[in-house]
Amino acid sequence: MRVRRPLTADFGAEVEDVDLTQPLSGDMVKAFADMLYRHALLLVRAPHFAPTHQAALARALGRPKDETRKEFAIPGFPMICRLGNATDAAGQPTAFFNRQGEEWHSDGAGSGDISGITMLYALDVPREGGETMYASLHAAWDTLDPATQARIRPLRTLHSFNWHNDKILRRSPGAARPLSPAERAAIPDRRYDLVQTHPITGRTLYYVSPNLVREISGLDETERDALVAQLIGHASAPERIYRHRWSPGDLLVWDNNALMHSATDVSAYVDDRRLLHRSFTVPPSRVG
Repeated sequence: MRVRRPLTADFGAEVEDVDLTQPLSGDMVKAFADMLYRHALLLVRAPHFAPTHQAALARALGRPKDETRKEFAIPGFPMICRLGNATDAAGQPTAFFNRQGEEWHSDGAGSGDISGITMLYALDVPREGGETMYASLHAAWDTLDPATQARIRPLRTLHSFNWHNDKILRRSPGAARPLSPAERAAIPDRRYDLVQTHPITGRTLYYVSPNLVREISGLDETERDALVAQLIGHASAPERIYRHRWSPGDLLVWDNNALMHSATDVSAYVDDRRLLHRSFTVPPSRVG
């Protein structure tokens, strides 16, 4: 396994000479994890990557989490969710489709699993649009002005998955079934330090998933929104993002404690089909 090319100057790499459809040895998993934490985002061209292979890699990297929106999980693989605008013959959705478009976030912010690893695998891609964007939270911190660094160091955030999910269902009725009271109770709100140290790399970052941020300590709602907009705008400046144009068989694997990501405008492929398989794994303190 080796790097074929970097995706940006700050993060991301396309890797080659790796076959994820074969049995995963301990040495291979360790090498893959080391490369992931070095680059934060890995692109693997994997045209024959089936759900069995995705589940095996998810288990090898840590503890896979079952999909919250269970109606879109693949039968037999509760940790793999279908994402996109796919429908059945009756026009009913067979994949989770968030119509918001651009919405920067980090997976796991609502569940407390902020160091989680996401895998996203492309099956059907539209002829136009459907890209996914990535931004480094390390690079965002490193390039932030000292006054803002000092201001945000002591702050804490409250992230709420249920608050976020309620907004999605109001905006896109029918996108998913409402969670039951028991399911909502299983995802309580989470408090985090805004400025953090990555547990593996030791690098400093600021962690804010704007679609889930309900509170920031000491700030009113207007101040909260202004600070979130400032931090996200800085992190996602055009010169700092990687925009991935999907091809069928692409597998992206990323470290959510190092990166945030976003979809793009869904109207670009309203008459076309987009389908991906997503899984989310909570790693141990060190993989391999």
